[in-house]
Amino acid sequence: MMQTTHQKIVVAERYFRTGQLQVCEELLRQLIRRGKALPRACELLAYICGNRDQLEECEELLLKASTLRGCSAEALFYLGKVQLQRGQARAALRSFQRAIARGGDFFEAWHETGVAHSALGDHERALAAFQRALDIDAGSPVLYANLARTLAELHRFDEALRHCDRALASDPELVRAWADRGLALAELGRGPEALRSCEQALALAPQDSAALMTHAMILARLGRHAEAHAVHAEIAKLPPDSAYERGHWLYNTMLMCRWSWWAPMVADMLARVGAGEKAAVPFSLLATPACPATLLACARTYAQDQYPKREGTAGFASCPSKQKLRVGYFSSDFRNHATSQLMVRLFECHDRQRFELFGFAFGPATADPMTRRVAAAFDRFMDVADRSDAQIASLARAEGIDIAVDLNGFTEGARPSIFARRAAPVQVNYLGFPASMGCDFMDYIVADATLIRPDEYGHYAEKVVILPGSYQANDDTKAIGDAASTRKDMGLPPQGVVFACFNNNYKITPDVFEVWMRLLRQVPGSVLWLLRGSDAAVAGIEAEAIAHGVESGRVVWAERLPLADHLARHAHADLFLDTFHYNAHTTCSDALWAGLPVLTLAGRTFASRVAASLLNTIGLPELVTRCVDEYEAAALSLATSPEKLADLRRRLDCNRTETPLFDTPLFARRIETAFAAMWDRHRLGLPPDHIHVAAS
Repeated sequence: MMQTTHQKIVVAERYFRTGQLQVCEELLRQLIRRGKALPRACELLAYICGNRDQLEECEELLLKASTLRGCSAEALFYLGKVQLQRGQARAALRSFQRAIARGGDFFEAWHETGVAHSALGDHERALAAFQRALDIDAGSPVLYANLARTLAELHRFDEALRHCDRALASDPELVRAWADRGLALAELGRGPEALRSCEQALALAPQDSAALMTHAMILARLGRHAEAHAVHAEIAKLPPDSAYERGHWLYNTMLMCRWSWWAPMVADMLARVGAGEKAAVPFSLLATPACPATLLACARTYAQDQYPKREGTAGFASCPSKQKLRVGYFSSDFRNHATSQLMVRLFECHDRQRFELFGFAFGPATADPMTRRVAAAFDRFMDVADRSDAQIASLARAEGIDIAVDLNGFTEGARPSIFARRAAPVQVNYLGFPASMGCDFMDYIVADATLIRPDEYGHYAEKVVILPGSYQANDDTKAIGDAASTRKDMGLPPQGVVFACFNNNYKITPDVFEVWMRLLRQVPGSVLWLLRGSDAAVAGIEAEAIAHGVESGRVVWAERLPLADHLARHAHADLFLDTFHYNAHTTCSDALWAGLPVLTLAGRTFASRVAASLLNTIGLPELVTRCVDEYEAAALSLATSPEKLADLRRRLDCNRTETPLFDTPLFARRIETAFAAMWDRHRLGLPPDHIHVAAS
């Protein structure tokens, strides 16, 4: 008696349930080849392929099933799962929606809908989907873990912590919940607890790469760089599935000033970035010899991966009666931080007849005098740290912001997704990140003729705005403390040349350090005065000095001081020696304001030309060198010629008030001219283009 197609499906089902998969597969393929397949045949064969990780064929079979009458909600759900595995989150969302429409609300479909939205970076929708799943089944520890991660992405860290604890109450061995709990605690400023949470995750899964990376990050935040380095070494032994890990490891070694493997690590990193790998976050390359093309490639890879352009952005508020251009400044550093030290006076000097200023602060809450001064400088200052990126972008649009200025870029605390969602019609990358952000949602980068030359515009995804003089804002009211201290008070010898460099330790690289050590050997009695970093960095520098034949004690450490006192101690130094690949930026301005000459080497990148920009603007171009030999020769000549140094100090003292570098009202007019030009193009319906602001 001939079996019907339905009967053959029943037989195949029996083979499938009893584990006779080969016989089952043969029967199903016969049915499909004969064109008599019911959706169930495609579904069963898809499950067999899926169990073998044959995901492409699995998806093809489920797509076929989805076109046939009678396709089950289960098959549509499984199709979405496979599409998620294959990196097709948008397609997966459509499949889950069809599954819900076919089978009604069921936990798995809403949960995976949340996972798909998370994969797309749409955390608000992910949260809504997870909450629908929670209404159906409140007992899933994995759901609580996913809720926690989503809430953390939305910067709701207290709630994220509570959901981690709920997940762990149900499943104390859920490794990801322990690791994510550590992240939430770290963001809440509870470092020791965060470490303990990560240690618990690693006790359960010693080789979990995500937990290891979280552990390394928290250790680094706490300044325990040697321990973080050891964790990175453990990660390096694992299969290379952790995006950007190599860059984090490189940056951590630079924080510690450990250079034994620096050259090959950098060469390997730059090659990988050039090949399009997710090898490094953009900031970790700024202090390396990376060329502008490599920096752009790194930023593009990172931006496309982490901050894709968002769809469905709402329109901008219409304010026809508005008379002033509304400029929003966005930063995590509106506090006692280098960014605010440079920018606060600009905020105060903006022309309030033409511009209305809005501050969007998303950094840690502080109550220091700088925070109060910055807040007072804005027409409206908003603490938005606990709002999501989408909420902040929506708020900016509702406020009618015309130009959004991102003062973070890709630095610590950055929130690029605000701008990926279009906070304003015109968006500007300025000051915080001295390189291209490599994305299509930033319209302009503010620079000057020293930093970016016309033949280099192609290395920037943004259009380039060239300001006359220097691009850098400065505070022409910065107080310099009482200089009654002595060299002895600073730990310096009473006699001899004092070479200073107050840059962060990660900017010190072996190529510039070799020059510094040769100078110490050639200039008897001289010392090198550096800003104290972590204990690991101090140990690394001192060990390197001894290895270069420089006796102990000739590297002197400057403790961190309040700004006025820090500026005052510059009087005890003779010459500031700049780092090569990532120059002194705020520290160069500080030195020049305090009257200390700065010697720099202008490199190929924005970050390596900032000191040259400042020196050219203040009228001391002879302190800008073009190669290592010229830099070393100039330093030696100045160190052995007291009269040259004295003449430089006299000129610097005069130029400080007679050149544009520290003329903040003039700088305000110039950057306002740039803002007006950007807005005029937008108002006329023209796309962004390069802008050159005239000196007059």
